[in-house]
Amino acid sequence: MKKQILIIAIMLLANTSFAHTIVVDKNGGGQFTSIQTAISNAVTNDTIKVWPGTYSEQITLNKNIVLMGSGYENTTIISTLNPAINMSSGMILYFKISCSNGDGIWLHNGIVRNCLITACSQVGILAATAGDNGLVQNCTITYNGSYGVEARSDANGTITVSNCIARPNGNNGFYGYRSTCNLSYSNGSTVWTAGNQGVIDIDPQFVSNTDYHISQGSPCWDTGNPSLQDPDGSRSDMGYFGGPDCPIYPTVFEITITPNGSNINLEAKARANY
Repeated sequence: MKKQILIIAIMLLANTSFAHTIVVDKNGGGQFTSIQTAISNAVTNDTIKVWPGTYSEQITLNKNIVLMGSGYENTTIISTLNPAINMSSGMILYFKISCSNGDGIWLHNGIVRNCLITACSQVGILAATAGDNGLVQNCTITYNGSYGVEARSDANGTITVSNCIARPNGNNGFYGYRSTCNLSYSNGSTVWTAGNQGVIDIDPQFVSNTDYHISQGSPCWDTGNPSLQDPDGSRSDMGYFGGPDCPIYPTVFEITITPNGSNINLEAKARANY
């Protein structure tokens, strides 16, 4: 995946007919200032777009909706309650997720893509309820107190993990116990995981401990699932900056909304550094 740096300004014209996209802006520029309030008001197939900011709240995602952040560099969900996100449906992508007193995500069902899960005091992503199933793809799970991804149910369940980096963490990157952690094309140490095709445990060569780009010489470069491609058509990379949903589009960091009759004028500034 080629890295690009670009500063752009976007002019958008939004019509109120786009009722299935809900905007959350903690500064008041959207329909809601709270992510959880937006979820409570969403219906099946809605998309919730969360503008940049730190959202200090515990999230329950229990609807078949898309919860989309504005890039891990700009959009953080952090909670002092365990877990930061309790997820049983839908899809979440483009967030930084942290929990100071527990796990990052309890994944009962649904899809977690292109997220950074970091600085959780316990597990990054945990499946610990009977029958849990979920997909984790192209996530970077790092600097958590315990396992990166753990399947720990006392009954059958499966968490499928692909194209992820789980290094370093306080314990193993990927762990399966009494449930199946079906792992492929990922980077991190393993215990009792299944599959394990294309799995490595090597320094991913992050740019820094806050910048999770990988260098072209990284063992995670072009070594993800060969059936998936990065947006430039190359074989997918492992980690946040890889896969078909790699956030190549600009990250909005400032937005001005001006009513204009039945329309809404949006002037946004955005940064693309992928």
